Amino acid sequence: MFSLPPTPEDPVFALNRLFNADPSPTKISCGIGAYRDNSGNPTVLSCVKKAKDLIGSSTQNEYLPISGDAEFLSLSRELCFGSDPSSNVSSIQSLSGTGGLYLSLKLLSQIGCKKVYASNPTWGNHKSLSLNAGLEYSTYTYLDLTNLSSPSIDITNFLSDLSSMPINSAVILQACGHNPTGVDPTSEQWDMIVEKCRERKLYVIMDNAYQGFASGSPESDSLSIRKFLSSGLDFLVCCSYAKNFGLYGQRVGAVHVVSADSKNVVDAMKQIARATYSNPPKHGSDIVKTVLGSEELKKDWVREVGEMSERIREMRSKIREKLEETTGGSWKHVTDQIGMFSYTGLSKEQVMKCREESVYMLESGRVSVAGVNEGNLERICDVIGRAVGE
Repeated sequence: MFSLPPTPEDPVFALNRLFNADPSPTKISCGIGAYRDNSGNPTVLSCVKKAKDLIGSSTQNEYLPISGDAEFLSLSRELCFGSDPSSNVSSIQSLSGTGGLYLSLKLLSQIGCKKVYASNPTWGNHKSLSLNAGLEYSTYTYLDLTNLSSPSIDITNFLSDLSSMPINSAVILQACGHNPTGVDPTSEQWDMIVEKCRERKLYVIMDNAYQGFASGSPESDSLSIRKFLSSGLDFLVCCSYAKNFGLYGQRVGAVHVVSADSKNVVDAMKQIARATYSNPPKHGSDIVKTVLGSEELKKDWVREVGEMSERIREMRSKIREKLEETTGGSWKHVTDQIGMFSYTGLSKEQVMKCREESVYMLESGRVSVAGVNEGNLERICDVIGRAVGE
């Protein structure tokens, strides 16, 4: 008979459960990282609608190869790297970014890597994925946590931590729109990070979950990836198309392996995929390749992802203005950050006070700015203001 201790609930989905159970007619969720329009409704991009119409009923319900759709992977490489550097890059379709990270971490575990590092703080699932792949998990310094009113990367201690990592350890780096802090390294800091990874011979995994969605420019958001590409180092890029295409439920992603040995690495990942889920789903990759493969639809996508990013920036400005009016303090860090999330600096106690008034955010104080709109902004800021003022 099974006899297991209780398993802790995932914090993000636990928060969503609490929100759903709250009977308050004025409840607001700032937790789940999913884009909403200015009316609070889920958004289906017009380019995605057009792609679905083009696909229609013509798609065949046959298994994809274990590695996935070849055309989708080629277009994904082009988006990621600026061209399709097929000579030293091989790819495998994945179950969004989460599945790509698991394939990458499991592969590293199988070839003898012992330990993986992620930023402090980071996306909560990085730890679970690492441990489930059989790796020891630790963190490196990222944000200067002593001064959240003026967020910046603690680059001195970041580089020092990279220098102290055992050779051939793995490091997870977020390509853009860092979750949960919204603070990314500068171009010069990325140069220093690349050199430290070279010095320590680290296995680098780039978590690329927000390309185009963070700054509004797919090209700008690929800066870190292209710096690693030009460095000549081997590395992995795990791409997700959940946020930037609004395909949350389709689970479409890709892992790109940059190495002279990339084909053998992907072949090993295919063995992991075969034993885990066998083949990737087809419909999401059909949508993405239809959009990226059409000059017209790709232009539409770039415009729409820019509009989503711009709406988030507008909400940041209004949140800052309202909170400074409400609290009398500086909230400059809200507009200094980019991407979907804001690391507000609220304490756990203050977060719980917000929940008492049916405004839900993670215990870390991370807010999904993508869920803020003209209709709920004032109430969110009023509730935060009271929590901070008590």
